[in-house]
Amino acid sequence: MVTVLLTALSPAPVSGQRPLAPTPTVSAAHAPLRILWIGNSYTYVNDLPRTLTMLALAAGEPRVPAITAVLKGGQFLRGHTARKELASVIAEGWDYVVLQDQSLAPIEQPDTVLTYGLRLGTLAKQSGAKVLLYVTWPRRDTPQTMGAITATYTTLADSLGATLVPVGPAWMVMRQEAPKAELYLDDGSHPSPIGTYIAASVFYGVLYGKSAGGLPPQAFSVRGNRYLPDTLPMAVAPLTLPADLVAAAQRAADRVLQSTSRR
Repeated sequence: MVTVLLTALSPAPVSGQRPLAPTPTVSAAHAPLRILWIGNSYTYVNDLPRTLTMLALAAGEPRVPAITAVLKGGQFLRGHTARKELASVIAEGWDYVVLQDQSLAPIEQPDTVLTYGLRLGTLAKQSGAKVLLYVTWPRRDTPQTMGAITATYTTLADSLGATLVPVGPAWMVMRQEAPKAELYLDDGSHPSPIGTYIAASVFYGVLYGKSAGGLPPQAFSVRGNRYLPDTLPMAVAPLTLPADLVAAAQRAADRVLQSTSRR
């Protein structure tokens, strides 16, 4: 059974219950930006969705993302697709649906990324959502695979008419901006807090069409899945990242977004 947790980041305690739909008195220009995240630990480690929401709040964006996530460690889009209940979740109607496959799938199983990404993306578009493809990064020891990852997601984007969110390419640029920055956890795979901050900066740029430059250096450090069903979200306080690394991350996001054509 697919279960999701939807929250909006605010000073109030996080609730595991779905908020009510906006009342008619709330204008569309100020309604929550409804985003459904479908992926795995590359999304939930350090809580990328909540980091993005924190940036939007700090920027004073009129439409702040509401966090909705279907996330499972190590999961492929193929595995998500096998859950029959997910189709009804997608059909609820979202502004955006984010698709993120297992990190090695675009390299080792590109056909499955295309097959199941197209299936889920088509369902999302039929429900009226725009599809965002979360282009992840290569493992620490195999940076040369970045091209294959990008190529697979680009092919999927062309098939769907979806938008690429080039997080992995921004990581590669970050290596130039701040060569000593450690973007990975000790496993050489998952993101460090600054790695997740780069991802949030790229997502912010794609969603709002503007730079994250100058936004606060706030992030999270958490390895567990705060979106597990029937589990109260872990209370994790934001941490403050070094200002120089945050500025470099914002520049890396800007450079990639300026050089990447987006639909």
